[in-house]
Amino acid sequence: MSTANLRDISTHPLSNVWLQKPLPRTKLPTRQRTTSESRDSVSTRVWWTMMACSVVAIASSTYLAWASFTSSAVAGCNGGSVFDCDHVLHSRWSSVLSLPVSIPAIATHALVIGLLLTRPSRHLMQTLRWTLIGFASLTAGGAAIWFIGLQVFALQHLCPYCLVAHAGGLVLAGVYLWARPVSGRALASISIASALSLATLITIQLMSEEPETYEVTHYPATPAAIHAVPQSGNLESEDANLFEAPVLFEAPTQSPLDTSMNLEKTIRQSGREVSQVLTALVSPALLLHAQVGGSNAQPREDNATSQAENQKTARVLGGIQLNSRDWPTIGNPDAEYIFVELFDYTCPHCQRTHKSLEGARQRFGDRLAVMTLPVPLDSRCNPTVRTTQAAHAEACQLAKLAIAVWLLDREKFSEFHNYLFESTPNYNQAIAHARSLVDQSQLDQVVAGPTPGEFISKHVSLYQKAGGGTIPKLLFPSTSTAGAVESSEAMVRLIEQHLAR
Repeated sequence: MSTANLRDISTHPLSNVWLQKPLPRTKLPTRQRTTSESRDSVSTRVWWTMMACSVVAIASSTYLAWASFTSSAVAGCNGGSVFDCDHVLHSRWSSVLSLPVSIPAIATHALVIGLLLTRPSRHLMQTLRWTLIGFASLTAGGAAIWFIGLQVFALQHLCPYCLVAHAGGLVLAGVYLWARPVSGRALASISIASALSLATLITIQLMSEEPETYEVTHYPATPAAIHAVPQSGNLESEDANLFEAPVLFEAPTQSPLDTSMNLEKTIRQSGREVSQVLTALVSPALLLHAQVGGSNAQPREDNATSQAENQKTARVLGGIQLNSRDWPTIGNPDAEYIFVELFDYTCPHCQRTHKSLEGARQRFGDRLAVMTLPVPLDSRCNPTVRTTQAAHAEACQLAKLAIAVWLLDREKFSEFHNYLFESTPNYNQAIAHARSLVDQSQLDQVVAGPTPGEFISKHVSLYQKAGGGTIPKLLFPSTSTAGAVESSEAMVRLIEQHLAR
């Protein structure tokens, strides 16, 4: 093409269509672009992460709520040294306004899931949606920090299912803060509102009364009368005397302590007889004086025998009686108030109950005594236990050792009993301490003998009569409790309501 032709083209009226530069692209308004980009980002990574966190948290919280309302044991978490869901879920921090804390958690994460599934098109509704999601997310994260801190520092036990739910709340809050789908000013307001809601929750829990962590069972009749209920069904008429015949629950008949006492008594009697013969040979007058003195002292022996026959008994389970001097007892065997405790030295709930019981004993003083009957959570000496957990592997040995100390020296038993609960030693440490309290050779002989095991068998039998199940158990005249008593005040109330009354 010639230069003239090019010139003609450049001067043609339509040449600007071919030669002018492309027009610039029109930009969307800044506000619209921000909303659109936030929706796109949430619909992929952030949206799915937040949804997964809430789904996991709501699933774990729902299971815990079901376990709480049905009083069911939490699977795989029942009484270890660190992971103990039962302890965590029965503490004062496990509820708010008489509801399990898992219920507010379910509501919070359900709100997040519902809002995430909602996709409004209008900008105002989109902003409100993310404001509510932010409030729920930051509240869940703050509550997670509070409850994890309680488990670590206050309860010193962990609940794995609770930790899963708390982890979901923490990640949910972290992802929201990282995505920041709202303005900085709105985020500050959301944070303040979440902090106020968390402060309200903490205040309610601090001001609430500590819930009861034990269950009370009533026994209106003696075991003998249970099978003799009149056909009329009227238990308050002429057949009421059926409930007044207690059944004696006897201790094992043979024990090293009884044998040694009987041997010592025989030696003393033989010594007195030999002394009387020698006295008669030396001076008949002295023998006559001794006989007169002996006749004067005879009423004292008769009085001692009468006291032994009328020794103090504890009446439990509606009509079973236990003689206070035949069983391991903390306190004065002739105390005004006596009840029975079934426990295990390796049981964390029993250890906390022991602290509460010590506070109650300080309150009542010598008026209160407790028959302490160990029921080891160990299948080797307790046939009601199917599987022995690692935490209770030495439960039988510790129980037998405690009974052996009681058989040898009842004054040392209280000290050793408290040592086992407060120091939580293993068996090697416990037997070393026991040997420092009583004669080592006698202790080894008693521990190796059958008597401690026979006592434990009787304890387990009484435990079965009480219905088995949860320990510790406190047995009163017509009631029993199952479960930990967490405070001295609660223990004092129990004693006043079910024993002192």
